[in-house]
Amino acid sequence: MLLTALKVKLAAMVAVAGLDTAEMQQPSPELVTTLEKLAADQKAAAEQPGSGPDVNAAFNNALAKVNELAKKGDKDAQYALAHWGVLSNSNISEIIDLYRKSAAQGQILAKAELAQVLLQAFPQDAERVAEAVKLVQDAEAAGNKVARRLLANLYIAGAGGLEKSVDKARALLEKGSTEGDGEATLGLSQLYAAGVPGLPKDEQKSLDYLIKATEQKNAVAMSTYAARLFDGDPAAEGSKQLVKKDPAKAMKMFEDAAATGFAAANRLLGAIYENGLGGQSKDLKKAVEYYTKAANGNDPQALFRLGNFFEAGLSQGEGDKAEVIIQQNAKSALDLYRLAAQNGLSEAFYNVGVYYETGTVVDKDPAKAFSFHLKAASAGLPQAQHRLAGLYQAGNGVTQDLVAAMGWYQRAANANFAASQIALGQMYESGAGGRPNPTAAAQEYTNAAEQGAPLAMLRLASLNERGLGTVKNAPDLSRALAYAELAVEASNSAEIAVKYRDELKGKMTADQIAEAKKISDSLKKAPAAAEPAKPATPSKKK
Repeated sequence: MLLTALKVKLAAMVAVAGLDTAEMQQPSPELVTTLEKLAADQKAAAEQPGSGPDVNAAFNNALAKVNELAKKGDKDAQYALAHWGVLSNSNISEIIDLYRKSAAQGQILAKAELAQVLLQAFPQDAERVAEAVKLVQDAEAAGNKVARRLLANLYIAGAGGLEKSVDKARALLEKGSTEGDGEATLGLSQLYAAGVPGLPKDEQKSLDYLIKATEQKNAVAMSTYAARLFDGDPAAEGSKQLVKKDPAKAMKMFEDAAATGFAAANRLLGAIYENGLGGQSKDLKKAVEYYTKAANGNDPQALFRLGNFFEAGLSQGEGDKAEVIIQQNAKSALDLYRLAAQNGLSEAFYNVGVYYETGTVVDKDPAKAFSFHLKAASAGLPQAQHRLAGLYQAGNGVTQDLVAAMGWYQRAANANFAASQIALGQMYESGAGGRPNPTAAAQEYTNAAEQGAPLAMLRLASLNERGLGTVKNAPDLSRALAYAELAVEASNSAEIAVKYRDELKGKMTADQIAEAKKISDSLKKAPAAAEPAKPATPSKKK
């Protein structure tokens, strides 16, 4: 008995590579020893960067030993291999086979995770869905908290052949909450926040459960509540302000959430210190420290922000007292952008695409640039849509396709991206892919001009000078001069704008110039358009 108790105690200490032997029922000593060695190697590597154990080699050694145990029928080893396979997006059939072997021997974690895999991979396969539901019910009956939450979700949706029952879902979540499952408590908070048929919206109950989840050390709940404390809930007329502003308490809660390793909390702390929010002094060193912790947790936005820092360099202070925090390093920036892209961040796909398009620290590769821009553009990023349109227009990295170019420019233009509005206007004006359409061109230029784009103002001036796209389809020198004057002002007297304005004035009478002044004044008073989408990269890559 003592030996058994000691083994369980040792097992409870091992949490590594996405596994926690404390959640297993008496794992084999061989598996525990293997995972203990991996945990020790990973710890040593973190404490002795560059001189400690090779993390990849350590994991591969552990993987080989776990694989040997799995072949001998060790249910926990089979589960570990399947779990790692899910994390690395390995062959789904092999993962399912390993989970089934482990689940058949009563491994509860394997049952719960196999159910998740089946529901996600085969939502239309009635036989597999039924198998998943049975696995979930078995795992929940054995006390598995993941299965309990999954079963609650199935009841809420009425999925998997189960009746739609908010009461049964709530009962399951309340059971989990009572047993200390912070994620179940958070689920109750979210249910009451949203309100569903059979469970009316109740903001006070939602807050009560949110606070309880923070007391149960749920990192998501802590970050959610901290965010509300940071600014306070909006004070709506006639309703009680449930959460009052308390930045100090918010910071403590963010710190507690970050201490659990929750990447989003670390990233939010990085943003707070970077911008000096909530009464905190601006501290770029601390910002980088927290962004780095978040990046180590594969937070894509943190990876991206660090990439920005390495791309532009980062210093704190001014003049001779300025302290360099991060040296400019385009290669490191690219590496971070690639990692952020691997985690699905559209802005990162765009930045990697720009590196290949411009040949920055890599060989120019228009085809690769096209591939990355396409991913970012498909995710809805206007600046990527603009770049992609340019590649189609020039036939760079892809077969030239003016129709596709106009289509992508139009998407970005619809998002008020001024550069695309101008490019689209120029295509309409030149008749690219069809007959010239100066009226459509004028509309696109106007949209961009309302955002303060000098080039759009010059294009409008040129159209009016030539009588294209105007109301009377005749030259209007006064309106042309008005736009030229606006372009001079918006561009801080750029040479090309000044030269064009002066040439126009040389062709005009005093009355026409006076009329231009009236038109210019009226245009300045017109309502401004919505702010354009901001690029995700430093200005040199716009």
